[in-house]
Amino acid sequence: MNKLKRIGLAAALAVPMIGGTLLTAPAASAAPACQPATKVKYDPHPGSIALQTSFETGTLEKLLPRTSGTGTATVSSVQRRSGACSAYLHATADAGSVAMMATRSLPSGSREVYADGWFNMTKAGLPNSDVPYFRVFNGSARVMDVHRSNSDGQLWLRVASPVGSFDYLRLGGVAAGLGAWHHLVLHAVLNGPTSTAEVWFDGQLLFSSNKVSTGHKALTRVQLGAEHSRQMGDTYIDDVSITVR
Repeated sequence: MNKLKRIGLAAALAVPMIGGTLLTAPAASAAPACQPATKVKYDPHPGSIALQTSFETGTLEKLLPRTSGTGTATVSSVQRRSGACSAYLHATADAGSVAMMATRSLPSGSREVYADGWFNMTKAGLPNSDVPYFRVFNGSARVMDVHRSNSDGQLWLRVASPVGSFDYLRLGGVAAGLGAWHHLVLHAVLNGPTSTAEVWFDGQLLFSSNKVSTGHKALTRVQLGAEHSRQMGDTYIDDVSITVR
C-alpha cells in the first residue's frame, strides 16, 4: 500500500484572505456561443449530487468565483471538452493576481466527496510553483488537493496531517501535458487517521489508500484553482461533477 511522505511544515492550513470581489452571477462574454442543450454523460459516483455543470448556460452557475488583480474567472468558448463552452481561470505572476472558484457550502456533515472534472492547462506557471486541479476544505483549512508541478508536469497529492504539516505523494510516473484535456477524479473520505484518498487520471487509478491520516472529519467546500496570489496559470475546466455524502 502506498504511503504518504511527510515533508514537514510546508504551508499553513489557513487560507489567506485576499481582497477581491465575490460574484454570484458573473457575466460571461462567451455566453452567446454556448450550447445549453448539450447533454453530458457524467460518470456515476455514490452519494448525492451537489453540482454538475458543463458551463453551457454561459455562467459559472453554482460555482462562486473569487478574483483579484489581474486574475479572471469566466466562461469561454476558446476551449471545451463538450458543447461549446468551458470555465476559464487565468492568473498571472503580478502581485495580487488570484483566480479561483468554489462550491457553495456542502451539506452539513459531509465526510465524503467525489470531485470529478476535465481540465486543459494551456499555460504553466512559475517553475517552483504548481497549478491545482481540485482542493477540498474544512472551513478555511485545506484538507486535500491534487496539483500539477510546473517544472515537469508531475502530479502530486497533498494531505493535511493531524500535526499541522502537509504530507505529499508523487502520483506515479504520470505527467500532465499542456494543451490537452485530462480527466481527473479525487475521492476523499474523512475519518481522522483512517481517511481514504483515491485519485484517477485519464481513467488510471494512481493512488488508493484507506489509511491516510488527517486531522479533519468534515468537508465544507470544493475549490478549483488557487487561492494564493501569483500562482499563475491558464486552465480551462469542463464537465464538473461534485458528489457528496
